Amino acid sequence: MHQMDLTKTLEELEDKYWGEPSFASSLVIQVHKLRKKPLCELSDEDLRLLIGQQMSLTFLLPLALERLIDNPLRSGELYTGDLFCSVLRVGKEYWKEHKELKNEVDEVIRTYEEARETLEEHIRKYRNDHL
Repeated sequence: MHQMDLTKTLEELEDKYWGEPSFASSLVIQVHKLRKKPLCELSDEDLRLLIGQQMSLTFLLPLALERLIDNPLRSGELYTGDLFCSVLRVGKEYWKEHKELKNEVDEVIRTYEEARETLEEHIRKYRNDHL
Protein backbone atom coordinates (compact mmCIF):
# COMPACT_ATOMS: atom_id res chain seq x y z
CA MET A 1 0.00 0.00 0.00
CA HIS A 2 1.19 3.49 -0.75
CA GLN A 3 2.21 5.44 2.33
CA MET A 4 -0.46 7.84 3.44
CA ASP A 5 -1.22 9.46 6.74
CA LEU A 6 -4.11 7.42 8.11
CA THR A 7 -4.78 10.05 10.77
CA LYS A 8 -5.92 12.46 8.05
CA THR A 9 -9.42 12.76 6.63
CA LEU A 10 -10.41 12.54 2.97
CA GLU A 11 -10.98 16.29 3.08
CA GLU A 12 -7.43 16.85 4.25
CA LEU A 13 -5.85 14.38 1.83
CA GLU A 14 -7.74 15.72 -1.17
CA ASP A 15 -7.66 19.33 0.04
CA LYS A 16 -11.36 19.59 -0.79
CA TYR A 17 -13.75 20.73 1.89
CA TRP A 18 -17.35 20.20 0.97
CA GLY A 19 -19.04 22.13 3.75
CA GLU A 20 -22.62 21.29 4.63
CA PRO A 21 -24.64 18.97 2.38
CA SER A 22 -26.94 20.76 -0.03
CA PHE A 23 -29.21 17.73 -0.40
CA ALA A 24 -30.75 16.16 2.69
CA SER A 25 -30.70 12.46 1.80
CA SER A 26 -29.27 10.10 4.41
CA LEU A 27 -26.62 8.93 1.92
CA VAL A 28 -25.41 12.46 1.15
CA ILE A 29 -25.33 13.35 4.84
CA GLN A 30 -23.41 10.16 5.66
CA VAL A 31 -20.84 10.71 2.88
CA HIS A 32 -20.22 14.29 4.03
CA LYS A 33 -19.74 13.03 7.58
CA LEU A 34 -17.33 10.26 6.50
CA ARG A 35 -15.16 12.72 4.59
CA LYS A 36 -14.39 14.34 7.96
CA LYS A 37 -13.42 11.07 9.66
CA PRO A 38 -9.74 10.03 9.86
CA LEU A 39 -8.97 7.11 7.54
CA CYS A 40 -7.78 5.01 10.48
CA GLU A 41 -11.28 5.23 11.97
CA LEU A 42 -13.21 4.17 8.88
CA SER A 43 -15.10 0.94 9.41
CA ASP A 44 -15.68 -1.77 6.82
CA GLU A 45 -19.18 -0.33 6.39
CA ASP A 46 -17.77 3.17 5.83
CA LEU A 47 -15.41 1.82 3.17
CA ARG A 48 -18.20 -0.19 1.54
CA LEU A 49 -20.44 2.84 1.34
CA LEU A 50 -17.80 5.25 -0.01
CA ILE A 51 -16.31 2.78 -2.50
CA GLY A 52 -19.83 1.87 -3.58
CA GLN A 53 -20.27 5.54 -4.48
CA GLN A 54 -16.93 5.40 -6.39
CA MET A 55 -15.55 8.09 -4.10
CA SER A 56 -11.92 8.80 -3.22
CA LEU A 57 -10.83 5.45 -4.62
CA THR A 58 -7.15 6.41 -4.61
CA PHE A 59 -7.23 6.53 -0.81
CA LEU A 60 -9.95 4.02 0.02
CA LEU A 61 -9.19 1.05 -2.23
CA PRO A 62 -5.75 0.42 -0.71
CA LEU A 63 -7.34 0.38 2.76
CA ALA A 64 -10.11 -1.97 1.69
CA LEU A 65 -7.72 -4.30 -0.13
CA GLU A 66 -5.41 -4.47 2.85
CA ARG A 67 -8.36 -5.66 4.95
CA LEU A 68 -9.73 -8.00 2.30
CA ILE A 69 -6.40 -9.80 1.78
CA ASP A 70 -6.74 -11.05 5.36
CA ASN A 71 -10.41 -11.91 5.00
CA PRO A 72 -12.25 -11.52 1.67
CA LEU A 73 -15.59 -11.94 3.44
CA ARG A 74 -15.18 -8.87 5.65
CA SER A 75 -18.47 -7.12 5.74
CA GLY A 76 -20.17 -3.84 6.29
CA GLU A 77 -23.80 -3.88 7.29
CA LEU A 78 -25.51 -5.29 4.19
CA TYR A 79 -24.36 -8.90 3.83
CA THR A 80 -21.32 -11.14 4.22
CA GLY A 81 -18.69 -10.07 1.68
CA ASP A 82 -20.34 -6.76 0.83
CA LEU A 83 -17.06 -4.83 1.08
CA PHE A 84 -15.45 -7.15 -1.49
CA CYS A 85 -18.49 -6.83 -3.76
CA SER A 86 -18.22 -3.04 -3.55
CA VAL A 87 -14.57 -3.25 -4.65
CA LEU A 88 -15.47 -5.63 -7.49
CA ARG A 89 -18.00 -3.09 -8.83
CA VAL A 90 -15.29 -0.49 -9.46
CA GLY A 91 -15.20 0.21 -13.18
CA LYS A 92 -12.83 -1.38 -15.66
CA GLU A 93 -11.34 2.00 -16.59
CA TYR A 94 -10.12 2.56 -13.04
CA TRP A 95 -8.32 -0.79 -12.98
CA LYS A 96 -6.69 -0.10 -16.35
CA GLU A 97 -5.10 3.01 -14.85
CA HIS A 98 -4.23 1.40 -11.51
CA LYS A 99 -2.63 -1.93 -12.37
CA GLU A 100 -0.90 -2.29 -8.99
CA LEU A 101 -4.25 -2.13 -7.20
CA LYS A 102 -5.79 -4.48 -9.77
CA ASN A 103 -3.06 -6.98 -8.90
CA GLU A 104 -4.10 -6.67 -5.26
CA VAL A 105 -7.74 -7.32 -6.21
CA ASP A 106 -6.62 -10.39 -8.12
CA GLU A 107 -4.77 -11.54 -4.98
CA VAL A 108 -7.93 -11.10 -2.88
CA ILE A 109 -9.83 -13.14 -5.49
CA ARG A 110 -7.21 -15.91 -5.27
CA THR A 111 -7.41 -15.85 -1.45
CA TYR A 112 -11.19 -16.12 -1.62
CA GLU A 113 -11.13 -18.93 -4.17
CA GLU A 114 -8.61 -20.94 -2.13
CA ALA A 115 -10.68 -20.52 1.02
CA ARG A 116 -13.88 -21.46 -0.83
CA GLU A 117 -12.29 -24.62 -2.24
CA THR A 118 -11.01 -25.65 1.19
CA LEU A 119 -14.39 -25.02 2.81
CA GLU A 120 -16.27 -26.86 0.07
CA GLU A 121 -14.01 -29.87 0.55
CA HIS A 122 -14.66 -29.87 4.31
CA ILE A 123 -18.39 -29.38 3.80
CA ARG A 124 -18.53 -32.34 1.37
CA LYS A 125 -16.64 -34.50 3.86
CA TYR A 126 -18.93 -33.42 6.69
CA ARG A 127 -22.04 -34.15 4.66
CA ASN A 128 -20.71 -37.55 3.57
CA ASP A 129 -19.83 -38.45 7.17
CA HIS A 130 -22.87 -37.04 8.96
CA LEU A 131 -25.83 -36.93 6.63
